[in-house]
Amino acid sequence: MLVVQMKGWGLNLDKKIGQSQGSSIWEFSRNSNSYWNADLRQPYRYARITPAEPKDGQVVEVVLLQSPSSPEHEWVAKGQGEARGYEG
Repeated sequence: MLVVQMKGWGLNLDKKIGQSQGSSIWEFSRNSNSYWNADLRQPYRYARITPAEPKDGQVVEVVLLQSPSSPEHEWVAKGQGEARGYEG
């Protein structure tokens, strides 16, 4: 589990499902988080976290994805947050 504290909100990530090119893909905790696109038709359920193996307290970059294989033009950059609770 990884928690990312953003400015004004937090993101709970349950499961790391992949890693590539210095970033990791995580699945949201579905009980804790939801993020919907503008037309409310498709939820975002995954996050790309950079760096892939953050240390507790490290600043990470957060990008939301609809699926692990979403094309880059569908990504939603959410900015930086502080990683908490990652145990590798």
